[in-house]
Amino acid sequence: MIHPLVLLCCRGLVVLLLLLALMAPVLVQWPAVWQWDYLYWKLLPAAAFYLFLCSLFSKIRWGLILLLPFLLLVPQEVFYLYTYQKSTDAHALAIVAETDLAEAAGYLTGIGLLLAALVVGLIALWGYTLRFAWLQKWQWGPGWRPCLWLVFAGLAASTSWHEWQYQQLNKAAERKNPQETVFASRPLPYSYEKFHATYPLNLLVALNEFRVQREATAQVASQMEHFRFGAKQQPELFGRQIYVLVVGETLRPDRLQLNGYARSTTPRLAGTDNLISYPDMISPWAWTRMSVPVILSRKAGTDQRYFPAEASLVTAFKEAGFSTYWLSTQSPLGVHDSSIALHASEADQVQYLNPVGYRQEGFYDEILLPAVERVLAQDEQKQLIVLHTLGSHFSYADRYPKQFDLFTPSGKGQSISMHDSSARQLLNNAYDNSVAYTDFVLFNLINQLKQTEASSALLFVSDHGENIFDGQCGKSGHGHNTEFDYRVAALLWFSEALKAQQPQKTQLAQSRRQQPLMTTQVFDTLLDLANLSYPEQQLQQSWVNPLWQPGPRVLQQGINFDTAKRDPVCKELSAVF
Repeated sequence: MIHPLVLLCCRGLVVLLLLLALMAPVLVQWPAVWQWDYLYWKLLPAAAFYLFLCSLFSKIRWGLILLLPFLLLVPQEVFYLYTYQKSTDAHALAIVAETDLAEAAGYLTGIGLLLAALVVGLIALWGYTLRFAWLQKWQWGPGWRPCLWLVFAGLAASTSWHEWQYQQLNKAAERKNPQETVFASRPLPYSYEKFHATYPLNLLVALNEFRVQREATAQVASQMEHFRFGAKQQPELFGRQIYVLVVGETLRPDRLQLNGYARSTTPRLAGTDNLISYPDMISPWAWTRMSVPVILSRKAGTDQRYFPAEASLVTAFKEAGFSTYWLSTQSPLGVHDSSIALHASEADQVQYLNPVGYRQEGFYDEILLPAVERVLAQDEQKQLIVLHTLGSHFSYADRYPKQFDLFTPSGKGQSISMHDSSARQLLNNAYDNSVAYTDFVLFNLINQLKQTEASSALLFVSDHGENIFDGQCGKSGHGHNTEFDYRVAALLWFSEALKAQQPQKTQLAQSRRQQPLMTTQVFDTLLDLANLSYPEQQLQQSWVNPLWQPGPRVLQQGINFDTAKRDPVCKELSAVF
């Protein structure tokens, strides 16, 4: 017979373990140095949320039942925090919604059984506590619930006050930049910024963000659903055809060894036959969410609309009988991604392969290689594969594995601000390492295409450039309206089989390597290279066509890139009057 006191202690220990388990995702974020923000925005809100659920009913057992879903997700949340140093967010939810995780290189590889065991243990803890609460008829004493509700009301009022202040700042920012759409300015509640790492509130915030952005993109997608180019392949090319468009990230042309850079950043591509580098390619935008749609579609460089008005080259290739694929290491939604995800959704098959997007180290771009191999193994006669990579997105040192830490010191494994000018050397070394890693990924993609012996081509275009404290300039990142913002790396490779079928086009591609090009020409160039035509085709936009004509390269704000004035320090552009 167990002594009642011992039994009570055991039951108390079980309840304590259950409470610690519920709070585990917050407790593992305990700061090394005490911060009141941690108490105010993490510990208290998490505890208050659980208490609120339990106080909804006079009998505590019903509150315990409401806690079960959050308890079951604790192991996954802790795993996510330890593995990716971030909480579950809308990106993670979108990955689950958009992609088969088994094909996404094993998001839970090696820890599935451990998570399952933890879930079983937590269910046992919860079941024992629930049974005890049921048998003992646990319930709130008189006056407890109203007191708790007053506390919750105070916390809600405090959060609402912060929310109001934030919205006033947001409105002021919108007035300064009226071109920025409501969606693009991320009209999410202030709680997103404060509760995004507070379990389980982060789940509710993430679900809301996911819902808002999915509804916004779905509405636009429905408007584009019936859009048609009327594209056909005329004349048809014989044999198997594969076209790969790689949308790069933040890659500058002057950092390629191929273009004369002193460092060995592209040693593999430098020895690749039929590879052309275009050192004078520019993008009209320095923001991913606006620059990538310009690459993919006929959207003008000066078009300020966030969402596209028509479909992309993915749809054009589909109309011509191509199987289409979109593989990405970026995010399926978000302020920087939703306009791009609309075009991704046009593809027959879509996979997002990186559980954390660009915010943490996550998976590297080479995860795309086995994914492409699976696509090529399907042996379809006509394939278009679009790859959206992380490339050289900041933090640069997060974009490559340790074996590519070639130029040191690079600060890999450290937290470095891109705005810290004292970290100039670290940032530049890490950036060059990321370029060398892109060289590795592109080289292997080309080898995969070579092995198919198909008529194939790979076109790589970066979305925008980057400032990295160049010369005496104190600017870093992008969006500063400098020459470095708009110059982008661009490469074209084609197979011997395509060269034999398209001798004039491949010769023109070679002859125009030094010409002034713009990413607005990618749409018509790629279609023309594949012999795709459509009623409104503009062959003067295709640099592989005899009709191509160089024209004024006008940036998003209306400035002509080639005639603009440049300040002597940062090369910031301004119109000539």
